[in-house]
Amino acid sequence: LRELPVLQRGLAMLAVFGAVAPLLGLLGTVTGMIDTFRVITLFGTGDPKLMSGGISEALVTTELGLTVSIPIMLLHTFLSRRADRIVGQMEEKAVQLTNFIQMNRKRELASQAAEA
Repeated sequence: LRELPVLQRGLAMLAVFGAVAPLLGLLGTVTGMIDTFRVITLFGTGDPKLMSGGISEALVTTELGLTVSIPIMLLHTFLSRRADRIVGQMEEKAVQLTNFIQMNRKRELASQAAEA
């Protein structure tokens, strides 16, 4: 129990960053598309160069959000599973130690009863 916080330190922050990054990318996508529609409203669709700025912003922010999120989520999954595996091994060893101690106590009690 004492080691669990040490093993899981930082995992929550990785999960938050992994979840927030694509949302920030989506926010950039929405603002880029809003900008594109604003340009279309003001100048029409005659000049594609005017619309390309907003579309470019939308695509770049989506790309950046995913580029940040994917490795963070992979790292979070790897570290989380590793921590779970270590905790499982520690629990297994603790149960083995408890069983060993109980068996020794039973033997001691049996030998004391036999002597008495």
